[in-house]
Amino acid sequence: MDGIAEGRYAVGGLLPSEAELCRQLDVSRTTLREAMRALRDRGLVLPRAGVGTLVVAARPKTRYVHSVDSISDVFQYAKNSLRPRVLSTTEVRADAAEAELLRCPAGERWLRVELTRTFRGDRAPILCARVYIPLACASIAERIPTRSDPIYTLLESELGLTVLGVEQEFRSVALDADTARHLGTAAGAPGLSVVRHYFGAADRLLLVTASLYRADRYSYKMRLRFNPQQA
Repeated sequence: MDGIAEGRYAVGGLLPSEAELCRQLDVSRTTLREAMRALRDRGLVLPRAGVGTLVVAARPKTRYVHSVDSISDVFQYAKNSLRPRVLSTTEVRADAAEAELLRCPAGERWLRVELTRTFRGDRAPILCARVYIPLACASIAERIPTRSDPIYTLLESELGLTVLGVEQEFRSVALDADTARHLGTAAGAPGLSVVRHYFGAADRLLLVTASLYRADRYSYKMRLRFNPQQA
């Protein structure tokens, strides 16, 4: 990794052979192969059959894995994030696409907050999001840039409303130019869309978030427990 970062092994070039690296580093083939696997996992090198090991990046690619075991874990990622950067706050009348997203009649008024969120120790934002808040709850918007907590917690701390359920939808997308610019990648790059609907008592819709992540920097993993009594 040091050799790649320092330019001793240039991006676009090949690493020395396995035998040569073992000699240079004074390690066994087993140790070297484990090291090469670590370099591949970090996105630094790419093996090419019949050619060698190609250096494809100078620095490791940061990748965040969001693991979920329970409903409360849906929001755990925010513990490692900085305060969101609010790009705009606008009162909107839902157009046809937004009405479908918000499950409301077209023309209904909502507050839309556009923001980015960055994790501690990282430079580029991990996500771009549109947050839709019913006008009855719009007062929480001014608090969004002041706290790194998940936005839904403002419903409870500011308005006394409790989120009792969350519905999530994931799909692959191509990132548009504006989102790609904020996330430090190219327009059209693969992204992960995560839409969440937050519900309170009597299934009242309290909040909707539509987030976009770079596919190469974020993944989502969950564990489902089998209950034989419900099988």
